[in-house]
Amino acid sequence: MSIITLTTDLGSKDHYVAIIKGEIYKQIKDINIVDITNDISKFDIQEAAFVFKNCYKNFPDGTVHIIGVNEELSNENQHLAIQINNQFIIGPDNGIFSLIFDEVFPEKIVELNIPLESDILTFAIKDVFIKAACHFIRGGTIEMIGRPLKDFQNKVTSLKAVISPNSIKGSVMHIDSYGNATTNINKELFNKIRKGRDFEILYGKETEKITKIVSKYKDVTEGERLAIFSTNGNLEISMNQGNANKLLGLKIYDIIRIEFKQ
Repeated sequence: MSIITLTTDLGSKDHYVAIIKGEIYKQIKDINIVDITNDISKFDIQEAAFVFKNCYKNFPDGTVHIIGVNEELSNENQHLAIQINNQFIIGPDNGIFSLIFDEVFPEKIVELNIPLESDILTFAIKDVFIKAACHFIRGGTIEMIGRPLKDFQNKVTSLKAVISPNSIKGSVMHIDSYGNATTNINKELFNKIRKGRDFEILYGKETEKITKIVSKYKDVTEGERLAIFSTNGNLEISMNQGNANKLLGLKIYDIIRIEFKQ
């Protein structure tokens, strides 16, 4: 069965996600709709990019992804469809694709030219993105619904951490439902800069520090803070059976700094 995924900031309280799914089922009844998440912080393209970037590669060929965060059409915010690794991604040209594809470049990018059935431009997911997604599910090509873009450029800074010979400066990019704070510092970068040296992970007012990275949560006692590399390879600040977000005061975009001994 074909798959369409949703990554939005629409939340679960209102009726908007149900409208989207209903419209998809009206067009294609035999479809699997997967919610990557509908709880992105409102208009936060960096959080959306981080979450999406860390999971879209796990979906099979032919998957169609809809990203609906700050998607209202404007002269500065066009709608794009992207083809990469036999998958399609539909979303706004508001900088989010620059964040997702900061290390790889998509095979094809088009600016969508799907005609609107009304002059209401505030719900692009329903009025534009669903049509594009169903077009791909039916086997349509990307060239049929958009104008190729050859001058796609990054609009915002990337999600990469800042490095020096003796330090890495990153930030919290996502806090999950357990209160674990995932950063944009990955294991490969950490090992490259570390070179076997001792280190301190500093956060908050930098009076708080962690000096080791564990391999599982239960390596520390219940309620103790810890650092661990999560399944996506990014450094995570957590507590064993505790809520690091609340108990350690960690928030999205808080600075996390790693200092290596010279």
